[in-house]
Amino acid sequence: MTRAPIRFVYRNLVFGAGRDDVWGLYRLPTRSYPGLTATGKMEVLAQFAAFASTVEADFQLLRVSRAWSGEDYVAQAQELAHPGGDGRRLDALLATHDSILAEGVPARAEVFLAVRLARASGALLSRDGGLADRLAALLGVRDPRGLTQRRLEQVLDAEQGAFARVCDFLVCERASTREVQWLIRRTLTRGSSEPWLDRFWQPQALVLDSEDEHGGRRLQPLEADVLRLLDVPVEQRARSLVIAGEDGESHQAQLVLGALPELTRFPGRLAELLFAPLEALAFPVDACFWTRFIPNDRALALTRRRIVDADHAFHEEAHGEHGPTAQTSARPDLARELEEVLTASDRPPLLRAQIGLAVGAPSAQELEERVALVRREYQPISLHRPLGEQHRLWMAHLPGQLSPVACYDDLLLTEQFGAMVPTATHAVGTTAGLYIGHSLSGSRQPVLFDATEASRTARPPAVVCAGAPGSGKTVAAQLLAYHAYLLGSRVIDIDPKGDHHLDALIGPDQVERIDLGAEQEHRGLLDPLRVAPQELRGDLAFSFLVDLLPTPVSAGWQTEIRAAVSKAVAADERSCEHVLRRLDLLGPDGTAAARAIRVHAESGLLRLGFADPDQPPPPLDERPVTSLRIQHLTLPAPGTPRAELTSEERTGRALLRLLAAAALHLIGQDWTRHKILLLDEAWTLLGDSAGLALLQRINRLCRALNATPILATQVIGDLQGLEELTGCLLAFGVQTDSEARRVLTLLGLDPEDQDTRSQLLAFRRGRCLMRDYDGRVGPVQIDAGDPALLAALDTTPNRHRAHGNGRLPDPGTIPG
Repeated sequence: MTRAPIRFVYRNLVFGAGRDDVWGLYRLPTRSYPGLTATGKMEVLAQFAAFASTVEADFQLLRVSRAWSGEDYVAQAQELAHPGGDGRRLDALLATHDSILAEGVPARAEVFLAVRLARASGALLSRDGGLADRLAALLGVRDPRGLTQRRLEQVLDAEQGAFARVCDFLVCERASTREVQWLIRRTLTRGSSEPWLDRFWQPQALVLDSEDEHGGRRLQPLEADVLRLLDVPVEQRARSLVIAGEDGESHQAQLVLGALPELTRFPGRLAELLFAPLEALAFPVDACFWTRFIPNDRALALTRRRIVDADHAFHEEAHGEHGPTAQTSARPDLARELEEVLTASDRPPLLRAQIGLAVGAPSAQELEERVALVRREYQPISLHRPLGEQHRLWMAHLPGQLSPVACYDDLLLTEQFGAMVPTATHAVGTTAGLYIGHSLSGSRQPVLFDATEASRTARPPAVVCAGAPGSGKTVAAQLLAYHAYLLGSRVIDIDPKGDHHLDALIGPDQVERIDLGAEQEHRGLLDPLRVAPQELRGDLAFSFLVDLLPTPVSAGWQTEIRAAVSKAVAADERSCEHVLRRLDLLGPDGTAAARAIRVHAESGLLRLGFADPDQPPPPLDERPVTSLRIQHLTLPAPGTPRAELTSEERTGRALLRLLAAAALHLIGQDWTRHKILLLDEAWTLLGDSAGLALLQRINRLCRALNATPILATQVIGDLQGLEELTGCLLAFGVQTDSEARRVLTLLGLDPEDQDTRSQLLAFRRGRCLMRDYDGRVGPVQIDAGDPALLAALDTTPNRHRAHGNGRLPDPGTIPG
């Protein structure tokens, strides 16, 4: 009869088969890994290697999978909604997202570390298999039923020391009793469903009347409290298990990694054994790293024994008929290299380690298919499926266990363990929010986004969607704004090209669409002295008036214009017409400049910038969405020098700047409600100091006024002026290698990384590198979820006409 692997659980303490077999259980947070630089990845390796070198205890690391809960997702998203949102459409969209998550059954990785505890003196509490331990167990001296109050206090003291050692190198938290229950129960439903948890479960212990020799209480743990978590029949077959639970059968196979390569490249797939192959699979696989700590002196003795064995094998084969094989020839040198490492000044230990994988599926056929896929991902490393050992290996995946099949052990350096990066994931996005896509990995991790997070956590607010035309940046920016509207945010949409479709999607009763034109009724609606913030009125009015004039503008004219603007601002005058009147009084240069500006001011769209001083500004509308457009606006091509701009292009750039200032005026009306400022073609504002200053002011005010600017741009290089103000960056596909280098620099990645540059050059249809508010970077596929929603947001004219005829694109992709 097999002994119960776990006898008692107290807080984060797991008591194994014997009284002194006690483990402290800790939860390690995962971190986004693919977006790290080579230096950042080396830091991850170094942290785990340093922990393994100094823990001086056996430990077990569990990387397990928790299925995404559609119910929890919907509940968290609804908690973000506030008055003013569109509850009906939000519920419909959340139902769509729920079905997407249910269909793909994505799972997120969670990592737990169990450390065998030590006495205050530093000696291990137990060593499995020792004669003294067996004798003590037979005599009942080390039976959990003999747990005393004094002994429990010693264990708690040992746990405190272990926790401190772990925290010296790794970020961790003590596991809760509920998490221990989940880790145990989930082994019965692996690959089929998430386990049901008893929220009232707490392992109990009886307080006996008898006292120990120190007068303390004696405790008798009720082992049935833990055993009933495993009260499901387990059928052991030759190379698999069948567990018949209430929600269906779970077919499981336990695999063990064979010999690892002597030399591996890091970063690289063969080194990152607890990350890369697991994340490449479309289904969850649990991994367990068991290790027995070998101090340096014992490790050195084992290594010297290996040197002798390797020399003997080489000499025997060297005198044979065919000579030594390549592997036999290399083994003595490798053993001596290991001896050199162990005799270095830091005197590192060795790890007698083993890696196990637990694969689950709802049927035997699917199990075999999954096992084949797992073996393919781990090639060329062999995966063994031990005959007759499936049940014992299955129990070893419970917390606080070591592998019972020692023949698969391997001696590893602590750096080899660190290179496995067990906490690495593709996770990116916000913790809560609406579903906007999934990671570009086999695991397809859902990506959530909450536009209010920057305002709530005092982080840089700007969201930048950058990429080449047709890469999907504008559709993604609209999607983020639409989600924010559903949750109750007010949206101001600046649409210079007139290809946004939020107004048609949301409906006229919720949208105020303002199509600004050359008509007299629109005169002065964008006057910089009316719409710009107080501290920007002077600079914005000056740059607007100068931009109207053909280049080069003489220094004398610029001086007089600057003087007139300064006087108008000081007098709190709210019309550029006041500036022209003052110019008439400033001598020949001022009079000439005023005459030239009036010629332009009375023609076409430029009337928008010159308000009638005698007419008050129109009242503001309070609808949830305001769409600002300018009819027939002409914008220059990206990168066009100012000296080569046509009159229409100079006018277009100047008016777009005023449009952004007007939007900033709108978002400043109510700081209690979250706002979205969606600004397309933002690159046109980055070409001069006035435009850059306006964008910087927009970002700072949005941070103070509970607002989030979403900037869409196709020019990457000019974003460097907004680096410190950009909280979230979605970098879509680019067209040149130099642009890819600039993107990687903005993301904080290595611009010399050829693989990532090639990835960026190939990105289209909504694929991007996303850097979230926490600085995590990962490749993402933007997914609107609903094909009808994707069709409504599509900005490609031909495609949008096709959508109107009922032909929808494939769900899950964003067209250009």
